[in-house]
Amino acid sequence: MTVGGRIFAGFAVLFWAVLPGFGLIDLSTMFVEDSFFAEVAALETSWGVLTTFAVALPFGWAVFRPRDVWPVLALLWLTTAALLLGALLGFSFGPVVMAGVLGVMSLGLLWSARRAGTRYQKPVLSVDWPLLVLAVLALPFWATYAWYALDISRATGSEPEYWTMGIDHWPVQGALGLTLAAASLLHALWFAARSLLRTVLSFSAVSLGISWLLGPETGGSVDVTLLAIAAVLWGLLIALRTLGVPSEAGAQSTKRRQNLRSTAV
Repeated sequence: MTVGGRIFAGFAVLFWAVLPGFGLIDLSTMFVEDSFFAEVAALETSWGVLTTFAVALPFGWAVFRPRDVWPVLALLWLTTAALLLGALLGFSFGPVVMAGVLGVMSLGLLWSARRAGTRYQKPVLSVDWPLLVLAVLALPFWATYAWYALDISRATGSEPEYWTMGIDHWPVQGALGLTLAAASLLHALWFAARSLLRTVLSFSAVSLGISWLLGPETGGSVDVTLLAIAAVLWGLLIALRTLGVPSEAGAQSTKRRQNLRSTAV
């Protein structure tokens, strides 16, 4: 990526995490009991998780690790697609606006990467079976979480009660569930994206689980203690598995480098 592209990515972090994305602000509502949004703290948290971890964090990743731009773009495009699907299934136009802005910003990163001569690298399938098991186990939950939010979005129609910048929170929560479901599968299958997706998935799941534990009866919460604890543990297991155990692809890469060194000697 070019220097200008990294500056643009830094701006995108502030755009989504602070204003007008309100990522960190909505994320913090789970810890404020007497706030205006106390009755829907978990719903506010879901907005904060999507805009902070699924959007702002990848842009920040591109700032400090510009060579990892392809996994970043893949996650941003996945989130964009989830927002569009959330808009369609939730009968709400607001997420289309978010998807449009995010899509244009992601194209800015793509243009910068091309200007810098960063070549596209075809994803190499590298199955991590424990991570795949975790992903498959979580799929029904994330799908149900998304469908529940989208069902409420359809019921509220064109007059949402809880919104940011005129965008209903419920279809965005549905899009978050879709994003986490797809990203967990991608995480188990794509080695080059594993470091980024590990961070996104673990922070997202742990944050959501904590919000459900702190506000079990608030709007957007699963209101089941065991599921909230399971979400926290799921996020922690993903982080520990990726950090502590080298993947098969990584081991093969290390072996190839060692063979090259021995040949050179």
